[in-house]
Amino acid sequence: MIVAVTGHQRIPAQAMPYVRRGVRDYLASRLVSSAALQSAAAVAFGGGASGAVSSGATLVSCLAVGADQLTADIALRLGYDLTAMIPARGYETTFDEVGLYEYQRLVRQASRTVTLDFDHPCGEAYMAAGLRLLDACDELLAVWDGYPSAGLGGTGDVVTYARHAGIPVHVVWPAGVRH
Repeated sequence: MIVAVTGHQRIPAQAMPYVRRGVRDYLASRLVSSAALQSAAAVAFGGGASGAVSSGATLVSCLAVGADQLTADIALRLGYDLTAMIPARGYETTFDEVGLYEYQRLVRQASRTVTLDFDHPCGEAYMAAGLRLLDACDELLAVWDGYPSAGLGGTGDVVTYARHAGIPVHVVWPAGVRH
């Protein structure tokens, strides 16, 4: 099971408990589904029960501040593998000090890092990264208030593309709260 995440960089304080719980519950449910599929495949194909087994679940994230970093942290705690999808060279320059620290911490924990071939962060790089997330996933987790993107490659753009492509989208966001 491969889950991609897209979401807002600013999550209001009143939304945070709902978002944290919703992300954790969704990822845990996908982890259970992934483990069940893995067990069924092992039985069907004669796999043995030797040693530790990977969860079989991966999260793909651009590791932006806010929803991306929150979701990656929860996923790693649940046993997911992490693929970091870096939109451009110099992406680190878009973070403040706290965001950069978390970004670097999460990149170090990623089992795979993909850096797109853009010289600098820009809307086109963000949109390309969003499309690559969707190319790599089975489902999209969107931490999203339902409003259109403010700039190219934002959460609304990625969700719209996923829906047009037939990728299942699970939205986590409390009703009546805007980011």
